[in-house]
Amino acid sequence: MADTRIVVVIGGTAGIGRAIAEGFSGKGCTVIVAGRDAERGARAADACRAAGAPAAEFIETDVANPASLTALADAVVAGFGAPDVLINCAGILQSGQHVLDQDLDEDERMWRINYRGTLVGCQVFGRIMAAKGRGAILNVGSLASFAPLSLPAYTPGKHAVLALTQILAAELGPKGVRVNAVAPGYTLSDGLKAKIAAGERNPDAIKATTALRRFVDPADVAAAALFLCSDQASSITGVTLPVDAGWLVQAPYAHYLQGNPIRKPEGKE
Repeated sequence: MADTRIVVVIGGTAGIGRAIAEGFSGKGCTVIVAGRDAERGARAADACRAAGAPAAEFIETDVANPASLTALADAVVAGFGAPDVLINCAGILQSGQHVLDQDLDEDERMWRINYRGTLVGCQVFGRIMAAKGRGAILNVGSLASFAPLSLPAYTPGKHAVLALTQILAAELGPKGVRVNAVAPGYTLSDGLKAKIAAGERNPDAIKATTALRRFVDPADVAAAALFLCSDQASSITGVTLPVDAGWLVQAPYAHYLQGNPIRKPEGKE
């Protein structure tokens, strides 16, 4: 039976967000893709229709502007009805640096987009879902939600997304709305592929940091997102699920071994 839910994917024009949008489309959902790039958004909507969405539309949205997110919610309700699923995937990255060197303008921009954009998206769509009495919200965190990466604006923001997910799960659970998150690892997106092709990233070195010795594919994250938003996960809320090929376990395990190597018992080969 086709899945007739209405799904909003903020940040769905490329990468993980687009993979999630196409994943819901393949189930038969109506999908609204939101983002800043109209050209990429139109291509994403076309891909959703090709994947099986009975209706798919791009709505230009700037998550750094709360009024833009409110306008998105109004347009979705007017055009399609109250949404059943919200995916908060919009975000920007930063290059590694030290805390003492963190530019405050960059810090403010990272928080405005990565954290406050997620917060406002949860607010405007969470109110609609709470009034409806059901719904699922999925935020996109990061390995930085769990580990102190050398990204002094990005990492605290992704830590905050994890906490926000937990708080909202407690507040919206009694109203029938579940709130979860995924935390992708090194995902083989177009951006990372380009950096590898340009010689700016060492793919073998990256894969060696994971237990599974592989990259994460955007479709892997999409599969986790679809599960967490499905009835199969009806008892799961407040969870941030790593989809990282085992990076979070490999890093401490490998570093511990450096100082405490495993030695075979005497007499055993």
